[in-house]
Amino acid sequence: MKSIYMDHHATTPLDPEVLAAMMPYLTEEFGNPSSSTHEWGRRARKAVEAARAQIAQTIGAETDEIIFTSGATESDNLAVKGVAFSAAEKKGRIITQATEHKAILDTVQYLEKMGYEIYYVKLDPYGMIDMEDLERNITPETLLISI
Repeated sequence: MKSIYMDHHATTPLDPEVLAAMMPYLTEEFGNPSSSTHEWGRRARKAVEAARAQIAQTIGAETDEIIFTSGATESDNLAVKGVAFSAAEKKGRIITQATEHKAILDTVQYLEKMGYEIYYVKLDPYGMIDMEDLERNITPETLLISI
């Protein structure tokens, strides 16, 4: 029986094009972009900045708006805490769902302990967002909706 990989939300097989593009950085150009005291580090930094510029241009952003993280959990934490802490003086409301990714749930629970209001939107019997409940619970104090 052939196995089918069903955990793509955790780890996805690497696309062959991505692997080919990354091979030089895995085998030859392995410098640390934070180490500018040697040529390998400077070349790595140049490659990272070129990638940042390419992504920014593709999505119509500024290069300083592109942040690279180690993965989804760090990205989720950065996004949710970033929004919350940018409005820390008012400790507003964050709406999410009980079936959200653990990285989001752990972060909103942390923020709740800090005084932020967390609302878990209701789900229908099929696990879909109850849109009426969501709409009813969006208030002027809502800082973020993560669903």
